[in-house]
Amino acid sequence: GVHNVYKVNQKQFQNCDIASATKKYTSGGDTITLKSGTSWFICGVGDHCRDGQKLVVNVK
Repeated sequence: GVHNVYKVNQKQFQNCDIASATKKYTSGGDTITLKSGTSWFICGVGDHCRDGQKLVVNVK
């Protein structure tokens, strides 16, 4: 199926809200450079996020 990835904040992550996402990745070959701290990512297609297609990454 079709997917995408949105970089969001914690509140947007909890609510599956893509309206104010800081970045959208759609190519399928994107590279995301992670900085120290917590990053939240969700899929913005249909109900994918609400169905659990989301990820929290903690970089130390």
